[in-house]
Amino acid sequence: MARAGTPTAFDDVDPKRRVRNVALTLVAIGVGVLVLMFLESLGSSKLSQSLALFAIWGVATVSLNLINGTLGILSLGHHGFMLIGGYTTGLLILDEAARARILTSARSTMTEESLAISVTNMLRGIGLDALTTPDTLWVRFLIAIFLGGLMAAFAGLLVGIPSLRLRGDYLAIVTFGFGEIIRLSASTRLFAEYTNGALGFPGLTSEFGKSVWWTFGILAFTVFVMSKLKFSSYGRAMQAIREDEVAAQAMGINLAYNKVLGFVISAFFAGVAGGLWVSWLGGVRLDFFLFQLTFFFLVAISAGGTGSITGVLLGTALVVFVRQYGDPLEQTYTLQQWLTYAGATLVLMTGLAVLFRSLRRLRPRFHWSAGVLAGAAVLAFVVAAIDPAFLEGTFRGFGMRAIFLSVLLIAIMVFRPEGMIGRAEFSWSGLLGERRSGPTDDERTQDAWLTNPVLNPRGSDADVASGSDAPTAPGRSAARELDVGDERHPRDDSTDDERRG
Repeated sequence: MARAGTPTAFDDVDPKRRVRNVALTLVAIGVGVLVLMFLESLGSSKLSQSLALFAIWGVATVSLNLINGTLGILSLGHHGFMLIGGYTTGLLILDEAARARILTSARSTMTEESLAISVTNMLRGIGLDALTTPDTLWVRFLIAIFLGGLMAAFAGLLVGIPSLRLRGDYLAIVTFGFGEIIRLSASTRLFAEYTNGALGFPGLTSEFGKSVWWTFGILAFTVFVMSKLKFSSYGRAMQAIREDEVAAQAMGINLAYNKVLGFVISAFFAGVAGGLWVSWLGGVRLDFFLFQLTFFFLVAISAGGTGSITGVLLGTALVVFVRQYGDPLEQTYTLQQWLTYAGATLVLMTGLAVLFRSLRRLRPRFHWSAGVLAGAAVLAFVVAAIDPAFLEGTFRGFGMRAIFLSVLLIAIMVFRPEGMIGRAEFSWSGLLGERRSGPTDDERTQDAWLTNPVLNPRGSDADVASGSDAPTAPGRSAARELDVGDERHPRDDSTDDERRG
């Protein structure tokens, strides 16, 4: 008998859709590989470096999104985790020639014992000399970034423990202070033997950090792990903590475990991103890990959508584009030209706002905020056309890229705090205009209440009303048996006095 009625949350996911989604994903990966091959064949070093930078910062922002977006905790110390991973990776893969130069330098604070710490010496110590050749450098690099991630994960554990007693702004201050403590401690005598103080050490290979294949491969692995985590029982527990900690704890969610777990996983991938970052730069210094790095990640997360992996990657692409191709923003122009460019930017923002509201079917399409932007654009054009005396002279927009990102962050917080796509994620069903009728089988097995007749005795009334003969989800038959049992043995709600009367 054909199934009637509206699909419920207990409907099975169509196996054909799964096969189709897997096939489309494989095709998309193949197309992405071809696009990367084409872009790399163009021979533009800046384009290749920009793509690699997008992948490296993508790893960092996706990992930070686990804390800020999924857990709902504002973390401001991501640059500290990246510093630990970067310094660890750099020290472990530093080549022999660079170690010799550092050891003979009069300004160096590193010793023979600290410079002897390397993946090469570790492999030789356990008899794996075959992995110490120049051809196996990629193996040593993988080991180095993994160990850097573990060191950063240990630091994340130390930060996650105080998070159990702090919330909101207080926790944000603690994470910021921790990041700065790490950065400043690296230049003290306690750690200068391993970090070379404020000087750092150059000589790291850029073979991996500036390679689109290595960086995008690690980004793909990071996105895969984070997406699986987000849609697992652990991820939904973290999202419950984000929405309401008291309610989550009342439902039996271990707040301490999930918070610390989120910090540890996020810090691990931040350490991996730090290893790729120092390889991209070709060296390690303290000024590579300023708070400005975390600020870029926060702008990317806020612009794309807090809690959305897809949105975070879109925001990262925007930030990297401004950083790499925003040179015209810092050139010298006349004040009249600056006003004209500002007016054109405001017109573009107005058009994008109207287009966005039209695509989302929001009413009214022309919001009052768009009217403000349009009015400011008209004012800028009018003043530039009049060309009053105070517009004489030139102005160099030094630091305008950072200012532009700051203004963008303010505008997002005021007009669309949830970001470009909010918490939505890319899916083939959504792209094709389909709606998922219910949770997947994995989600059913992870959420016991869906199949537990005691916790969810009713199941779905849609099948009963529609007279469906189709197989029901586990727990429905048991729930209906409970209903029948209740009818055969009705509960006596009378009081003791009524029964004695």
